[in-house]
Amino acid sequence: MTRKLSFWSSLGMCLLWVGSSWAEPSAADRATARSLAGEGYQALQAKDYATAVDRFSRADALVHAPTLMIDWARSLAGLGKLVEAQERYEQIIREGVEPKAPKSWHRALTDAGAELVQLKPRLPWLTISVEGAPDAHVTIDGVTVPQAAIGVRRAVNPGALSVRVVAKGFRSQERTIALMEGAEEAATFRLEPDPDQQEPVAPVQAPPPEPTAVKRHDQTAVYVALGVSAAGLAVGAISGAFALSKGSDLSPICDSELRCQSAQSDTVTAYTRLYRTSNIAFGVAGASAAVALTLWLVNRDTSQPAPAKAVVVRPYLGIGSVGAVGSF
Repeated sequence: MTRKLSFWSSLGMCLLWVGSSWAEPSAADRATARSLAGEGYQALQAKDYATAVDRFSRADALVHAPTLMIDWARSLAGLGKLVEAQERYEQIIREGVEPKAPKSWHRALTDAGAELVQLKPRLPWLTISVEGAPDAHVTIDGVTVPQAAIGVRRAVNPGALSVRVVAKGFRSQERTIALMEGAEEAATFRLEPDPDQQEPVAPVQAPPPEPTAVKRHDQTAVYVALGVSAAGLAVGAISGAFALSKGSDLSPICDSELRCQSAQSDTVTAYTRLYRTSNIAFGVAGASAAVALTLWLVNRDTSQPAPAKAVVVRPYLGIGSVGAVGSF
């Protein structure tokens, strides 16, 4: 009975002091906090740690005080949540108390330091490493583990922990790891590619073939042959013209077989020589044209259509006429 009266007396003093140290809570907040703290204390004594955690956390949210926080930390430790209990102890020490604060506050601060020293060796530590996927997502009991905490020691609560590792394009892995108080363990997850999640690789398209450059053959021989042909035509025409002139002189005095008087023998000889020269020149012209055509066909661009007909040159020469006949 005396212990209960002491608790309620200390609680009342604490809540009154809070009103002058922190933001002024309303009368209803203080009354609610007293009620919640009383329920939390009874649950803590009965080792109903879950109820105690709920009541002390609610009371502290209404009226913040180290006496509420230390019982909250004790309830968390009893529930097995050592990491959360450590943080509550650390918060009491960080915030400290004013010199004029109630003795119960100073006692709570002292107890927080002593109990924290006893709690730290009980903390389990787990190092989670992931190989194969640089951007893996890791959770412990559904709570995300920050990337900065992967691969290094991380404080965890004792008991069976469900560790899950997932990464895009890889098979997920899940493992249950049981840790006792004060234990330290390392767990490495080696992820393997998942064929069902791999993104299809676009086929590499071959570049379009470059247009084949048209091979330009040397047409010098064609031009030479054409030049010879042109020269042959010129010689044939000139010699034919002279032969025509001689034939005009012989036409009145000779028959069609060029049977003339002996006095005209030199003229007949000259006519015959010019006639033959003209024929030979026209023949050379025709042969050179044929050679030029053949060379052009051999060396021409195959993309161009070939001519339908060949070039044929036929010279002619008679008494009073000379020339060449060609077909293309």
